[in-house]
Amino acid sequence: KWRLVIFDIAQMKKIYREALRGKLKELGFYCLQKSIWLHPFDCETEIELLRDFFGLSEKELRFVVADSIGNDNEIKTHFNLTI
Repeated sequence: KWRLVIFDIAQMKKIYREALRGKLKELGFYCLQKSIWLHPFDCETEIELLRDFFGLSEKELRFVVADSIGNDNEIKTHFNLTI
């Protein structure tokens, strides 16, 4: 399963948005798009902590668990998962 973090953070909170991207990168997430990051392992607790730390609403930051995201060979290679 894939864990996706999707966010839409207002321009007024630009510092939070950039800090969140940095933290996701630190945690080993893969950047699918600027505001869509994913990870193959359970990380819901960490995302909830980040949401609380930055004071973001469910609407601003969503956590999604998906079985499939289409052609994911490049992403599997990134995480050293078998294709």
